[in-house]
Amino acid sequence: IQSSTSSDSSSLYNIILPPQKELGKIAERNRRVLLADVAITNAIFYRSDKWIPNEKCSASSSTTCVVQSFLPIDGERGNDIDSDPIVISSIHLDAQREEKRVQQLQRCLEQSIACSSTPYIPPCIIAGDYNCELFDGSCVNAFLAKGRLAATLDEGNHTENRKKECAAALRLPSGALPSNKQLQSWDELHASVTKFINDRFLTLRRIDTGCTRVAYDHDEDHSPMSDQTERTMALWHLDHVLYTPSTLVPLGCWSALEEDEHSRKVGLPNDRVPTDHLPIAALFERHPHPRLSLESIERLVESLNGIESSQKMELNAQSLLAKQKRMELEHREGEKKEDESTIIETESKSVKKSKKPSPEFIKLVRHSRTMKKELKAEQRMQRQKFISERTILERMVLQHSLGDNLTCARWVESGQADK
Repeated sequence: IQSSTSSDSSSLYNIILPPQKELGKIAERNRRVLLADVAITNAIFYRSDKWIPNEKCSASSSTTCVVQSFLPIDGERGNDIDSDPIVISSIHLDAQREEKRVQQLQRCLEQSIACSSTPYIPPCIIAGDYNCELFDGSCVNAFLAKGRLAATLDEGNHTENRKKECAAALRLPSGALPSNKQLQSWDELHASVTKFINDRFLTLRRIDTGCTRVAYDHDEDHSPMSDQTERTMALWHLDHVLYTPSTLVPLGCWSALEEDEHSRKVGLPNDRVPTDHLPIAALFERHPHPRLSLESIERLVESLNGIESSQKMELNAQSLLAKQKRMELEHREGEKKEDESTIIETESKSVKKSKKPSPEFIKLVRHSRTMKKELKAEQRMQRQKFISERTILERMVLQHSLGDNLTCARWVESGQADK
């Protein structure tokens, strides 16, 4: 991360690394598996004369995900932009399982959002080796769904692409299709990502970088029976930069393999490029996030509190009414309190057995439960209507007021804002 206003290339960079314990774990693994006493990890380099890590952000880092929020030193432009942190994440997603990749990216995004000092999504950049191409139909690509126009999505093609990406992620033989069970699991994972971004009002986009990995095509038939005499190179988009478009505008990016003919021919690494992935980079212009006025926030929170208070009073009133009706019925039937029972003598000991409630009492209890269920359903619809009529900014503010453990969607279901 570097300020675009600086021309001093001699300034030193500081580095954000995972804890030493995490580095020790990966070093031990590499000694055992690769016979190399090295710790391979993600990291963030930043200009220490331009940026300072935000100590209020307590994101935990690992060797596959480093998250850190930064504040500009002295607020270069002297406006509200510099009062909010920018969150940078360096990630390396799992190379084998789509489910693991989804879990890793979700955790990274949760930590990034938690670094916000306001109710709004902070400026976020999530860059690194995703180990997947983010094609339509993949579950990791579902994180970008809100960043695409609905009109550009063809449902028929999307369904076929889900099958294709499921087969690719499972590494099925060329031309093989996933089973119904495999596709169902894939669709459930895809739906969970959609719910995740919708619940958090999150919109992400991808910088249009080119292919970064080139090697022999592992799907190519090079068996003795194959007619193919020469193996061909395949290219993959495995490294990506995702960002939040509400606060960041991309101005440019590095080229990749589209301008490296030598690497496209011989593969990576080679005599000119010592790594198996080409590096990528992007330049952004930062914009302030749209905000509600303080007066609007106060009115909004008061409206939510009013719904909570009103619905709580309704439930209490219904509960009190149901209790009064039970007491009246017990009085009419001449029953005693709930702990009244009859003693039945047996051969060995006394057994305590409660009287069976009368049919009228059972009917009353069932009616009370039905009325409570109907009232809760009606209140849930009221909460749903309240949320659905709010703008995205208003929903962000409401979710912030609900606390860390409650989303607007969960509040609609439970109505318990004080959790």
